[in-house]
Amino acid sequence: MLRQDTIAAVATPFGMSGIGIIRISGPEAFEIIRRIFHPSNENCPWESHHLYHGDITSADGKTILDEVLISYMRKPRSFTGEDVIEINCHGNPVIIQSIITQLQELGCRLARPGEFSKRAFLNGRLDLSQAEALAAMISAKSAKACAIGLAQLKGSLRKEIEELRLLLIDALAMLEAAIDFTEDTSAEKIPDIPPQINQALERMQSLLSSYLSARVYTEGVNVIITGKPNVGKSSLLNALTGKKKAIVTDIPGTTRDLITDTINIGGIPVNLMDTAGIREPQNAIEKEGISLVWENLANADVVILMLDVSKPLTDEDKIIIDKNKSGGIIVTINKMDLPQAWGIKTIEKLFPPEAKFLEISAKSGNGLKELKNTIMNLFVSNEIKNTGSAMITNMRHKLAIEKAFKNIQNAKESIANGMSAEFAAFDLREALDNLDEITGKKINDEILDKIFSSFCIGK
Repeated sequence: MLRQDTIAAVATPFGMSGIGIIRISGPEAFEIIRRIFHPSNENCPWESHHLYHGDITSADGKTILDEVLISYMRKPRSFTGEDVIEINCHGNPVIIQSIITQLQELGCRLARPGEFSKRAFLNGRLDLSQAEALAAMISAKSAKACAIGLAQLKGSLRKEIEELRLLLIDALAMLEAAIDFTEDTSAEKIPDIPPQINQALERMQSLLSSYLSARVYTEGVNVIITGKPNVGKSSLLNALTGKKKAIVTDIPGTTRDLITDTINIGGIPVNLMDTAGIREPQNAIEKEGISLVWENLANADVVILMLDVSKPLTDEDKIIIDKNKSGGIIVTINKMDLPQAWGIKTIEKLFPPEAKFLEISAKSGNGLKELKNTIMNLFVSNEIKNTGSAMITNMRHKLAIEKAFKNIQNAKESIANGMSAEFAAFDLREALDNLDEITGKKINDEILDKIFSSFCIGK
């Protein structure tokens, strides 16, 4: 399916740079570029997948806009499956905009977000899961997230979905044979559960279990530092990030807004958040800050609950402990460089058995390495080591597989309960439709537009 108009967009980030790239795709791409590009070689052969040096000029040929390199990729062997031109010019926004203006005057339309990738999908150059993988690679927060996206772009998920489809098609063929047999005889034959059904369920379960592990690398871990005022929360944030993100004073209530930063621990993006000290608010501003703390604690993957070992535990400490007894809790006993007012055994019984306890000094840095390792070990799974295997990182894919999984379970139960094979066959067809949503074989235009609208312009 080819689009009729020709589109153009800047494919590199805005700002000053050595090189800027402008991408053109569509049926008129070659004719448009020939009107403003003057190759150094007058006998330019214009072979596909070659670079050509020359000048870009205004449409009337009177003004040279830049000295450039042009790459020409003839359809269908291009990213979009259409004729594609890429202009490698100098990365000054003024130059880039002047070239874009000329292209528009010659008939190019400015591309919408993700339109190049959408054309690649519509023209069969990528399936939908590969197009989404491309966007995920561009926005990847870690090397492993990038590797997962690359594997998916290379077709790891598409291959797994196709193999699942074949299992379901084989199972469906067996059921339909049973249906045909029943129509030809007076007795209804109850079929056995095709072995492909259990195989498909097992492989889908493996895919679903990969989601949480892979999500750690693609979206990161949300870690909130909480505790009463002056226990060292801001000092810990500064120590972990290696920069002064938060103001540190002896005055209680110094931190009122949420202060965030992202660090990388063992390849995992860790989104740190320093919060206002929890106590009875002294004014409306502090009250709002403490309200935000409670809201964000509910969505945290890990809570670092800080206690000051140099001072006796207070009612404020105990209130915070009582409200943080579920999920990933790391109890950090801070200020170990000072004389201790109590020991770990004093508080162990106040927390659930899975809580982790660490003694640290945010001021001296002691215990920070152990804290980072503890955060990483809470989420790292051995299953994620092979980033080339099929896994899912996209919520849309997860929901589609969950629906297909339920369809197959229903089919299995129908057969086990002695129901007509037609019921199981219907469920397997539904499962196939749900799997086809992942690769885009069956998907409506509204969802398609929504997916590609989240892509960057120029991709």
